[in-house]
Amino acid sequence: KRVAFQAMGEIWVKNLPDGRPEPLTPEREPFEYFPSWSRDGKWIVYTTFDDGAYGSVRIAPAAGGAGRTITSEPGHYFDPVFTPDGKSVVYRKGTGNFLRGQAWSRDAGIYVVPVAGGKPTLVTDDGALPQFGAAGDRLFLMRYGDEDKRSLVSLTLAGADLRTHATS
Repeated sequence: KRVAFQAMGEIWVKNLPDGRPEPLTPEREPFEYFPSWSRDGKWIVYTTFDDGAYGSVRIAPAAGGAGRTITSEPGHYFDPVFTPDGKSVVYRKGTGNFLRGQAWSRDAGIYVVPVAGGKPTLVTDDGALPQFGAAGDRLFLMRYGDEDKRSLVSLTLAGADLRTHATS
């Protein structure tokens, strides 16, 4: 019934089919990226980035309002998703590059952090585009191997029981 999307450095929410797009948060800085809904539709998780302050993972009410940071340090954050129970967020922490800078580039990987914030826990040091299936008991990731091979893998949030489901 609603869609969240990023445009012009902001997260927008629109009622479907013909609602008017409204900004999710009142903040105009830093830039906002990668919106993802909670399964109950009440919250949106997203990442931010600023050239000076670097990035964060934030949560905002889907009805609109200020975002709340749940990561404890600046970084290069991507692809956040809520766990199916809505109690935690999984995200990818990446390394910098010549555009974003190299600071805060250590310890890249897939992490999980409680929505209340706190110390993130490393799930795995390899993977991208985290998602959960309908059951919610496994975290699915894309892994990029040699010679442009890609694999769809899954594992538990504890980083155990790695399974490869498809390779291209």
